[in-house]
Amino acid sequence: MSKQIHKLSAGFSMLEMLIALLILSIGLLGVATLQTRGQQFNQVGYLRTQATFLAYDIMERIRINPRRNNPNSYELSLRSGGVSYNSSCDGDEDKDCTPVQLQTSDLNNWLKLVSDTLPEGEAGIGTSIGLTGNVYTITISWANIIDRSDGAEKEVQQWLLQ
Repeated sequence: MSKQIHKLSAGFSMLEMLIALLILSIGLLGVATLQTRGQQFNQVGYLRTQATFLAYDIMERIRINPRRNNPNSYELSLRSGGVSYNSSCDGDEDKDCTPVQLQTSDLNNWLKLVSDTLPEGEAGIGTSIGLTGNVYTITISWANIIDRSDGAEKEVQQWLLQ
């Protein structure tokens, strides 16, 4: 009778333990992959938000400058910021900058922000004349961080300012 009780309470075999461990490992790898992908998508959302902030930044700079009525004053081909930050027209009310100096400072500082904030960031501003005046098309592009292969297309967003 004691042999029967011993056989019933023998527990798990080594094979059952290995199978359970394999199933648990696959599940944990799936959770880790989901966590990684979630963080990548959060980063993509963050970069899109930064691009939107940068677009609204240059929109406000254009609106403030009295030279914006010149249709080509803020036109800029799509390029990355290879310029340094220029504080000559920032802040102080004592500084008297001409509209041309303000425009140059705005564009240089904005391109620097784009290249510093976004991976492989490029920006451009196109101008055209619409029914209500000048129309500015602001284009910002940056590297796709999820698919980092050489042939990966860049993310591109455009905004219109009238």
